[in-house]
Order: sequence, then structure tokens, then C-alpha cells
Amino acid sequence: MCLEGGCGACIVSAVKCPGQPPQAVNSCLVSVTSCHGWDITTIENVGNRLQGYHPLQTTLAEHNGTQCGYCTPGWVMSMYSLLKSESNLTMLDVERSLSSNLCRCTGYRPILEAFKRFACDASQSKDITDIEELCKKTKDMCSRNCKDFDWCFVSKDDLESIVLEIELKDGRRWIRVQTVADIQKILRTIGTDSYMLVAGNTAKGAYPIIDYPWTLIDISDVSELKGYIHDQNLIVGAGTTLTEFIKILKEVSNIEFFEYLGIIDKHIDFVAHVAVRNLGTIAGNLMLKHGHREFPSDIFLLLESIGALITIISQAGLKKTITLSNFLNEDMRGKIILNVIMPPLCKACKLVTYKVAPRSRNAHAIVNAGFFYKVNKDNRVLTCRIVFGGLSPNFNRATQTEKYLVGKTLFNNDTLQNSLKILSNELIVTDLSPEPSVSFRKKLALGLFYKGLLSLCPENILKSQYRSGAVKLPESRPVSTASQSFTTDPSVWPLNQPLPKSEALIQCAGEAKYAEDIPKLPNEVFAAFVLSTVALGTIASIDATEALQQMGVLAFYTAKDIPGLNSFTSPDVTDFTTDEEILCSGEVQYYNQPIGIIVAESHYLANRAALIVKVTYTNVRKPEVDVRVNKRNPQKATFVGSAEATSKGNDVSKIIKGSRTINGQYHFCFETMMCVSFPTEEGLKVYPTSQYIDANQVLIARSLNIEESRIDVEVRRLGGSFGSKISRQNMVTTACTLVTYKLNRPCRFILPLRNQTRVLGKRMPSSSDYEIGVNENGVIQYLNYDLYNDNGFIVNETLIRFTLDQYFNCYKRDAWNYKCFNVITDTHSNTWFRSPGTLEAITSTEEMMERISYELGLDPLQVRMNNLDTTRYGDLVEMVNTLIVDSNYRERRNAVDKFNVENRWKKRGLRFTTMKWSVSAPFFLNVTLSVYHGDGSVAINHGGIELGQGINTKAIQVCAYYLNIPLNKIHVKPTTSMLNPNNSRTAGSLTSQNVQIGIEKCCKQLLSRLEPIKQKMTNPTWEQLIAKAFEEGINLQANGYVDGSDIHDFDVFGVTLAEVEVDTLTGQFQIIRVDLLEDVGRSINPELTIGQIEGAFIMGTGYLTSEELVYDRSSGELQTDRTWNYFVPGGTDIPQDFRIYFKKKSYSNDAILGSKVISEPATCMGVVIPLALREAITSSRLESGIATNSWFNIDGPYTVEKIGLSCETKLEDFKFY
Repeated sequence: MCLEGGCGACIVSAVKCPGQPPQAVNSCLVSVTSCHGWDITTIENVGNRLQGYHPLQTTLAEHNGTQCGYCTPGWVMSMYSLLKSESNLTMLDVERSLSSNLCRCTGYRPILEAFKRFACDASQSKDITDIEELCKKTKDMCSRNCKDFDWCFVSKDDLESIVLEIELKDGRRWIRVQTVADIQKILRTIGTDSYMLVAGNTAKGAYPIIDYPWTLIDISDVSELKGYIHDQNLIVGAGTTLTEFIKILKEVSNIEFFEYLGIIDKHIDFVAHVAVRNLGTIAGNLMLKHGHREFPSDIFLLLESIGALITIISQAGLKKTITLSNFLNEDMRGKIILNVIMPPLCKACKLVTYKVAPRSRNAHAIVNAGFFYKVNKDNRVLTCRIVFGGLSPNFNRATQTEKYLVGKTLFNNDTLQNSLKILSNELIVTDLSPEPSVSFRKKLALGLFYKGLLSLCPENILKSQYRSGAVKLPESRPVSTASQSFTTDPSVWPLNQPLPKSEALIQCAGEAKYAEDIPKLPNEVFAAFVLSTVALGTIASIDATEALQQMGVLAFYTAKDIPGLNSFTSPDVTDFTTDEEILCSGEVQYYNQPIGIIVAESHYLANRAALIVKVTYTNVRKPEVDVRVNKRNPQKATFVGSAEATSKGNDVSKIIKGSRTINGQYHFCFETMMCVSFPTEEGLKVYPTSQYIDANQVLIARSLNIEESRIDVEVRRLGGSFGSKISRQNMVTTACTLVTYKLNRPCRFILPLRNQTRVLGKRMPSSSDYEIGVNENGVIQYLNYDLYNDNGFIVNETLIRFTLDQYFNCYKRDAWNYKCFNVITDTHSNTWFRSPGTLEAITSTEEMMERISYELGLDPLQVRMNNLDTTRYGDLVEMVNTLIVDSNYRERRNAVDKFNVENRWKKRGLRFTTMKWSVSAPFFLNVTLSVYHGDGSVAINHGGIELGQGINTKAIQVCAYYLNIPLNKIHVKPTTSMLNPNNSRTAGSLTSQNVQIGIEKCCKQLLSRLEPIKQKMTNPTWEQLIAKAFEEGINLQANGYVDGSDIHDFDVFGVTLAEVEVDTLTGQFQIIRVDLLEDVGRSINPELTIGQIEGAFIMGTGYLTSEELVYDRSSGELQTDRTWNYFVPGGTDIPQDFRIYFKKKSYSNDAILGSKVISEPATCMGVVIPLALREAITSSRLESGIATNSWFNIDGPYTVEKIGLSCETKLEDFKFY
């Protein structure tokens, strides 16, 4: 999990004060001492196997709202808290409120649909009467109207003003106070050298805190700092949480002269998310801005925009009221913010505010802005305030522009242009890497200034084409809808039957076990990596003396302490081509490479001590992290393979040359990599988060120089992987087992999110060069196409080989010359990621098709159809025609064209993409099926790993089909190296397919043994048959082995249509609708197949839009390493209308029961979103005088920044009329 309040996986429900409703809070942000007096509900008490499951849990399971399940308890707790704290929730409220939670697997749709069932406006709203708690006194259902209700949780201490002090284990002091006087007294006593006022502690999400000050003063119970007073002004206590602040704003906005508070209320709804707002306070947010001037505080911005004041008090009791700008320069040591004072504003005062972020919700601002104007009846400016955040540490107010506007007619084109020139000159924008560029943030600030005026301009003045420019896209998003269209054949059920995952309910209840759930073991220790702080250099010395002197630190190991092979990969293990060091032995290859292991008594101590180890380096050099540079260097690029053209056309009317680069992508599994290992009689027992336990076993044995048979590896399930835990997990596993081997003690090695992001490889960046000769119809006459994959510092997993069967996608390849190359850069070794190789090839090819259409002015769909290989992939013709009809494409095409003509500052795009996806690889996998004679129940043990893809559920369905027994008689056991040795990795959707084959083999073996017994009996039940077979000594265990002879070749086809809308003034966009038609064969379980398609598509969409890895080019350090600055899509970033269709009457072959692989292909179809965005951008550029056939490159994801810059809006075009 993220440990900074960004993912939502750790959310619990808390009643912080007597009489308050439960609220969602991020447990990772709240210290246990701050929970004193709280009534906390965790997932275990919401519903469970013993006491019964809650409707939220059962509904989510029924809707297939869980895949890996690691984030699921957090989702349930968020919704549980929401229902307990808010009444009459609408479906839109639910979607917006749940932005507190992220999910990497599902694509959000099933989660949101499940929870929207509990909204008051749902078509069939769910009954949740059993959500109520029992009365603490009577144990009956709580009526909440008895005289004792408000005091049910009140203890004697709650009635007294006391100061509670606790000395912590590390010598720090935690003090809970009740009054401001208590705070002042403590500060006078301890001084101001090392203290911190703690309320919500949410600041650690923005700026991680490694070491807290020595005195922590919990002020969350100080009533003087809460609530509000309304006299002439609105005075709000600075200790008021943002959630409480929103409620105050809603209430007071109904009072004359405070109507503007409704605008502030709407803005704060976009600050962080519900669980953080339940903890974070006004003062906390302001103090974060005070300590970090670059922080784009929305609270500071809003208060500054309206001319609010704040009251502070010193430890000596001196009060003063100051402006927000003076506050930034105030020495706040020993001082407390008491309140904020918000003035009344008359109807002549106009306020508009903006926040532009990397995604729609749960993200900090790139730039935020507040504009306040007081105008007379002639729209002449009497006074104004223009405030920005996110530009530079020392620029907040555009005072020169304010001065110019006073006395001017506001909605006048000349006034607008002159003010834009002044504003452009006075804006101070500085580099704030990894934030977007200076050029974009300046352009965005100017765009927001104009946008604000558009929103205030009277309709009789404003030209109709400009009106939509005033709309805030995130606020305008409606409640999402979705549909899934497929047929199923009940005659073969449970095959082809839509069913929830077998583990769904226990995942929703927090009862599903993961590696980290293994209870603490006696004498257990914790381990952490020591990381390099240079990218290239030689280790001169390592000094762990100071770290080892820390209390609780036990040991330190380096490469020389490894008794065997210092490698977590090996060329004789499938998929690896070379060795990679567990710990750097001397030559550092990339920034944050592990160079040592610290062992301590706790996770915190180990990670803290790792930062104290001193390392010196020599021969330090500047790294090169860009594949676009190194692909030109023959020493860095290596030829892998090629496919030569067999023909060349002569009808060349245009030659197109270009290049295209996509960057890396972080896997962002909610379960970070970890391992638990402990000594056994013969060797070691290991519980890794691995999807390739054979590699774990082999590499542990070699690194420790012991036999593989002495090592037992077990995996029940993973909390997501997407390829990351095929090879990269081995680094953690070998490090963990080294500690156990050295100390003969259990070891728990948990890789924190930030370390994992920095240390381990990601999706391979890819760059392509091409030269295309086409005729006037866009048909390719020849194509020279080179593709380069960035492997990082070493070529180990040659994933680019997958492009040799995929480089042409679904098009005629006779005239294509293709070459592929491995490139090395000075970064971590990159690795498997959902649809490796194929995604690079398909998305690159689709962009080439798109470019042909632009260059020639042709319909992009027609260009694709003109180049389609109808001989091999004719199914796509039918699929395209089907989707044209089902999506109402022709009418929507006209509507988009009309929209773009009628709107200057909003543009739409509507684009198709086509896909042919294939995979074929030899596989080795064991399946063991055991039947128990007492009751005929069945246990399956297979060599695959449940990652969330539903492999176990499908295994049960296939087994039930062949044995003709109920699903509930079959259970799948954990994967172990004892029962499933020598298995291939779980990857590429092939494992699910091969488990089906293995189960079929087992079932047929068993049935053949049972048949003679059955013939002797008269219509026996399954239980009777098994009992009789046992009695006659029949072996009731079968083994199915899948090998290279079980390869099945087939193609997966897909067609996708996406419609998007872009705000050309900000670069923000929304996905209006997606229609996705995929050929899935005869799905074993359509419900799971839909989940895999939706999740893969949203993952591909995130990769190509919002997920951007930013490196410091001089040092090689990764700067986007956590939820604060790496943005996977959220629940309000998915299509507003998401429609999935299965190709009808599709069937692969009998051996795999007609099914096809489905977990990977839809990732590639995410390319349709940037292609649709490109059309919208091109429409904007056309209005700026740039021809549609003037191609523009966007390398990497289509982020808000890149969209905003590419739209090429011009200041001189900013007008009212």
C-alpha cells in the first residue's frame, strides 16, 4: 500500500467524538496514539463468515467488483462510512465520494455499479437496514433517538479537560491537549526546537515525514479551534476539518452576502478525497503552504481570493490578525492559527475558482486559480484579486494585472487583450520538476484567467462559440453508465456461465489471505534495502557503523555475504538470458540500485536505518535514461530480428517519415513485493508475492548454495502483479531468505511503494522510426519500420521478440520491412507488463495508420480497411461493420463534426482502432486433482497463481463440467513447489488456458477409472460412486501435465470506438463513450471476461494518458515514485458510457473449450483514447491556422500538459465576441 493516503486500501471507519457519525479515514495517516478515544470499525466487523456478510460485501461480490482483492476492503469501508455519515446519497454522490479509492484491476465499473445500488436514486435501491449497530446498552437495534444516544460512547475522561501524555518507544512524546492554553503551556515548557502540532497528519501524503519531531502535540480535541461563528464575518476555527468546513460553507451559503461560499464548497470537494478531508484541517493545509511555498494549496488560494484574514496566537498569548500573504512571511514557531475570517460579499462581487490536476479527482493541482471581481452595473471593475497556485514558490498574486483592470470595462476585447499581455509579463513561473513544464503552467494560468472571464461574461455579450469554454469538465461529468452485450449457452453450464469469482466474498470481507497476512513469527526480523544514490559509479566504501548502533538494528549484509550466486535471475531459467545482481558488488548500474540489506526488529527501524548507511563512490558519471538518444548509439542498440517484405508497390503518391516513442509504466500493484521466510528442519519455508515460484526456488537455492529440495515455496494469491512479480520478485525473495539463512530467524521483507517504484523495472519504453510510401487511398506500398525497446541497464528479458509476430497488427504485411532492436539505458532493468511487446507494436502501427489518414485527408477507418489483411483477418470486417451499427457511429460522427464547428474552446474526437492479438508459447504446468472418499469433495492444486484473473474460478467451472458435480464441492488449494514443481510462470493469459487443459486431463483420467465401477452400479450419486471406488482400491487422485505439445494458436480480434472531449484552454479531457467489441471465443465465464477486458482497457488508457514517469536527466533519479505524483486513472476518469460487446458465434477449439485468452489484449485497445484526443487537438489547431495534415508528435502519454500545449491556442484568439 502507499502509506500516504493516496490509494485508499487502508481505509477504516472511525467515530472520533461522541455523537459523531462514522467517517472514513486513511489508517496509514493516523498514528495509533491519535486514535485514543476513537471507536474504530474495520472490515472484519462489517461482515464476516461467522456472523454473516454485510449487503455491501455481498453486492460487491455479486457484481464482480473484485479481482486481486487487495484494495477491496478499503472500498467497502469507504462506502460503509459514506452510508453511515451521509443520507440521501445519489449515484453521482457515490461516484464522486469514492475518488478516495484506487483500483488497478477492475477498471472501476463493477465497483461503482455495485455501490450505486445503495443510492437513493438507483432504480432498485438496496435495503441496508442491517447496517445499523446494536445499542451498547440493550444489545437491540439502535434507534438513535433514546436520551442516552449522544452519550453512548462517552467515558469519564470525555467529561474532563485533561492533558494525556505518552512516552513512545523511541523516546518521543505524544501529548493530547484539550485547550489552546494547554498548547501554549507545553510550548513554553519544551521550547520550539522540535515539536509538531498534529491534527490529521495528512501532510505526510504530500511531503513524506521520515523522522518526526521529538514532541507531538495532538490538537484534534481542542474545541476552541473548531466550528464557526457568524456575525458580520464568517469566523471558522482553524482546527476544523475540511469535511466540517464543507458543511459549514453549505449551511452559511444560504445567508445573504455569503452566497459565494457555494463556489468555495464546490472547489474544496476536489481537494484530496473524502477520507483525507475527514482528517485534514484548515490550519494544517495552510501550514503546509507556509512550510513549502511551492505547494499548490487550494485552501490558501480560496482564502486569498476572497481577501480572508487569519488569526494567530503566540505561546505568550498575543493575538494578531493578518492577511494570507503576510502569513507566508510570518515566523510561526510557537504560534497557533486560531481561525480564518471570511468577509461578506455583495452581489456586485463575482468569484470564480479553478483547479487543473493530472486526473479528475484525488490529485493535487498543476495550477489552481481564484478570480475575484467587484463590478458596477456597467461591468466596470471596482476592485479585483487574481490569485494563482502552482506557478512558483514566491508568486501568488497578479497585482499589476489587478491594478490595470480597476476602472476598466471587464467584458471588453481590448481590456481582455491588454490584461493578458500584462499578466503574461508579470507571471513568475519556475521549474518545479516533476511538475509539468514552465511553458505549460504559464499557458494554463493565462487560459484560466480567460476561462474565468468567460464564466462571468453576460450571455448577451459572449459569442455562442465561446460559451462552452467556461465549463469545468470535472464538475460537468454526469453519473456513468455501462452495458455488456454477450450471449451464453445454458446447455453447457457451468461452462460459459456468468459467475462471480469463487474468492469474491471473502475478499470483500477481508478474509482472503495474502503473504503479508502471515502472522508474526517468534524472533521475526525485518529487512530493507540500502540503495545507491548515484546512477553510474564505483562503490568505494560502505560504512554501516552508525546504522548498526541504532537501537533495534541487528545486522547489515552486502554482496560479499551471499554464500552462493549473487543473482536473482539466471540464463538457464526460462525467460531470463543473463544474471542480475541481488546486491551491487561494485559497479553501480542505475540510481537506487540495492547495495546492501539492513536487518532490524521492525519494518520502520529497518527502513530508517537503511538511510543512515554511508556509501562513497568514485568514477561517478552522468547517466543516459532516454531511449530516443541511445537508439542512435550502436554500442547501446542491438539487433534482435527482422521480417522482410515480400513485395513492394509502385503506386507511391506520398512518402511519410516519422518517429514515435512511448515511455515506461509502473505496475502499481497495491500489494507491494514482499516475502516471509523462516527456517525449517530441512531448509527454508518461503511465502513470496511471486507469480513464478519455480524461479524463486531455483534462485534461492543458488544464492544460498543449498539444494532446491530443501526449499518450500507457497503462494495462495497475489494482490496484483501485471507481470512485475515474474522476475523482479526474485530480488526481494533472495534477499529475504539470505537474512533467514544468516540469522536462522524468520524474516519479513516488505518493499515500500516508493522503494519498489525506484528499485524495480517497469514496462519497457519503446521508440519506433518509420518511412511509409502510400498511394492516394492510403494503401501502403512500402514500409520501413524499426522498433527499439528500452531494456534498462541490461538485456535480460527479451520481450521485444513478441513483436515479430505482431508488428503489422492486422494489416497486409507483404510490403513491410521490420527490424527490432534491444536498447540499454542507465535505468533499472525493465520487465514484463501486461501485453509486453504486442502493445508496443499494435499502438505504434495504429498511430501510423492514423498519420496516413491525416497526411492524405482520408477517413482513418477507411485507411485501416484499405490496408486490412482480409485473407487472414477477415473477421475484423464483420466486427467493424457490427460496431458501426451498434455504436450508432454515422450519427455520432456527424454530431462530433457539428460540435467542433460550433465550439471554439471545447473539441471532440471520435476514433476507431482495430486489433489482432496473438500469443503462442510452450508451457509446463502441473495439475493435481484429489477426490475425498468420505463425501466426494474435490481439491485442485495447480501450478498457476491467482492474480485476480479468476484462474481458480475457471478451474472449478471446468472441473464441475467434466465431473458433472456442483461447483461448491470443488476447492482450489495454494500453489506450492512441493505439489507443483518445475512450472512455468503465470503470464500472458496462457496459465488460465493451460490449467483448463490440465484439469480436463485429470478429469478424463479419473472418469476412465470410475467408469468400470459405475457400470456395476445403478444410477449412483457422485458420492456413492466415489465411496464405492475407494472401497475397491481405485486411485482417486489424478495428475495432468501440460507441456509444449499443448500449444494452441489462435487470434484475438478487437474493434474499439471512443469519443472524447477536450478543454483546449486547460488540456483536461473526458472520455464520453467507449464501445469495445472483442472476440473472446466461447468464454468460460463471461462475467470474469468482462472484468478482464474493462480492467485491461483502463490500464492501457492510463498508460497512454495520465501515467508519466519523470527522471532527473542529470542524476537518473526517478521523481514520480508515489501516489502524489504518479497518476493511475481513478473512478471518475473511466468512460462516462462504457459498452462491452462479445463477438457472436466465436469458438477457438475443443481442446480449450472454445475459449480464448482475454487478460491482455484490451490493454492494446487503450490506444483508441489518444487517437480520439488527437482528433480533438487537431480541430483546435485548425482554428489556430494549422492545417489538419500538419502532423505533430506527442511522445509518451497524452497528459493534460501535452494536450494543452499541442492545442496551440493563441492569446490573440481569446475574445468575448
